[in-house]
Amino acid sequence: MEFTVRVHTTIDDVDERWDDLMTAARAPVFYRRPFLRAFERHPLHPVLRTAYLLVEDDTGQVRAALPAYLQRDVDPMRVIADHCPHAVGRTVLLSHAWHCYDSVLPVRPGPLSGAAARRAVRALREVAAEWGARLCGIVNADGDGPLGTLLPDAGFTGVDIDVGWGLPLGEYDGFEDYLGAALKRKARQNLRRDLREADRAGVTARSCEACDADLDTFVRLARTTAAKFGNSDYYRPGLFQDFVKELGDCAQAVELRVGDRTIASALTLTDDTRLHYWAVGYAQKETPGFSPFYVAYAHVMREAWASGREWVELGRRNPSFKSRYALRPRPLRAYFADTGPQGAADGTASARRQAPAGR
Repeated sequence: MEFTVRVHTTIDDVDERWDDLMTAARAPVFYRRPFLRAFERHPLHPVLRTAYLLVEDDTGQVRAALPAYLQRDVDPMRVIADHCPHAVGRTVLLSHAWHCYDSVLPVRPGPLSGAAARRAVRALREVAAEWGARLCGIVNADGDGPLGTLLPDAGFTGVDIDVGWGLPLGEYDGFEDYLGAALKRKARQNLRRDLREADRAGVTARSCEACDADLDTFVRLARTTAAKFGNSDYYRPGLFQDFVKELGDCAQAVELRVGDRTIASALTLTDDTRLHYWAVGYAQKETPGFSPFYVAYAHVMREAWASGREWVELGRRNPSFKSRYALRPRPLRAYFADTGPQGAADGTASARRQAPAGR
């Protein structure tokens, strides 16, 4: 089978075959058109160029696809600085965006899946070389998943960079069953006590589409929360609100209030099979007797079971909390390949396989 590789530079030039593939591959929300379009229009971190790589068979069916972003000096988790210092200050072509903690290579199931995946990986290296990138790779991939074999076989070096956490929802009948069956006594008692105290304090919870939430308050709370980790600019004022509004109905919010004061705000994302607990901000010194963080967690987990999805994904960081609340860990790995010693400093080289608009 001979494959054709097409490279688009905007998602609006890619037809509905992208969406069909993402559904067939059960790809996370980060690969769906609303997220990709939002990131193009309101990039949460600087991007020099964008590539959408499509691997087609001889009938025109898309067998594999991958978004990739040419960038320089974007390294919020110090992955490049710690593991590839020779590429610091140079352009790199990476998939996915750093705000995605669930990177995959979407491939259509079937007998051609392995060959299509290998062709997509080779295409990533080819585009990186053509665009003058010093390094290319896939970051925040499940180290125990299929990329753990595919990418090293293709000459990529894997390094562990973090841990991702989630929970299979089908193992429990709902939130109360999860509390009783999955949690140790102390964790269960602490969470129930926080919920009781929040109820006594008059806390109300509101679930809504994210575009209808108070996103300004979310950003204020989230920046304060992220400041503990030195990462407030993960939520850039104005830009982040605009990005979330662009996501449409795949983004939801859970807001906790006491009277007219918001004490916690959480954002979730949904795709066909998962609810992602994507981000949260909360007041840290204004709620004696209970933790808004824990109360928000409980409400989001209730939403997860109510959504009918198979899995709730809670991303990276905060391992002590996540292990205490029975979430399942998986290694997140970055896979890098050098594309040559000369890597261009400006990323202005052009790709030869640019597809015409609409195809």
